[in-house]
Amino acid sequence: MLRVERTLCSPVDRRKKTEGKTMAIIVTGRLMTFILLILTFVAMYYYMHLGKQGKVFKIRTLPAIQAIPEAVGRAAEMGQPVLWTPGIAGGLNDSTQGPQTLASISILEYVTEEAVRAGVKIAAICPLPDALPLVEEAMRTAYMTQGKPEEFDIEAVRFLSGQSAYMTGTLGYMQRERPASTILMGGFYYEAVIIAEAGNTIGAMQIGGTNNTHQMPFLVATCDYMLLAEELYAAGAAISQNPDMLGSIKGEDIIKLLIIALTGVGFLLGAARITFLAELLRM
Repeated sequence: MLRVERTLCSPVDRRKKTEGKTMAIIVTGRLMTFILLILTFVAMYYYMHLGKQGKVFKIRTLPAIQAIPEAVGRAAEMGQPVLWTPGIAGGLNDSTQGPQTLASISILEYVTEEAVRAGVKIAAICPLPDALPLVEEAMRTAYMTQGKPEEFDIEAVRFLSGQSAYMTGTLGYMQRERPASTILMGGFYYEAVIIAEAGNTIGAMQIGGTNNTHQMPFLVATCDYMLLAEELYAAGAAISQNPDMLGSIKGEDIIKLLIIALTGVGFLLGAARITFLAELLRM
């Protein structure tokens, strides 16, 4: 009987013992993570503020972006259109896929400006309903910037809902129109390899870009130029020259350098059997 009472009371005892730990604001072992998070916010806000005050941040030259005028020029020489598509991985509200789509739309505006300047037709196939108005506005703005708003054709923007319909419609467009160049940038799933391989079949020059690691190998294998991971965001910021985007990238780079430095110092100290930095990072 005594054993039964002890068993019944043990959950309460355990709850009392662990109540202080579960009610803690910062979980043990995550203090340094929290500090790095705060430092990241501070660095990003600081450089975004500098950007709004006129500070210019330069991003290194990206070969994929430099190749866009070449891709448009190839289309002009061949008398064929340019195709842009962002993939169907997720909408703008998706925290991992949405930023990729926004960066891709910034690049689309630049591609459209180059196409208008060269007198080349450009088609945008978008499978994301919430991104469709942004795609239309980006292309319309590009035509207005080049002084040719009357040449913008809303039919150049095509909406294909659903992955199967999106892939089928894109492949059909490629076979009918045979674009000279394709811009495959954004959040892609398995449609990446199918669309990119179709571009190879028709001999198109292809520029790809995605932050989805599970699709990078396919785009690297099938595209002439590639934006890998964060290069997609950097390219979008470099083209748009948005001070918030440029400032946030600068702040992220500073934190990356800090983490790399801590890793290097920790490695050297660990080799010398000095563990205080490792213990500090475990806080």
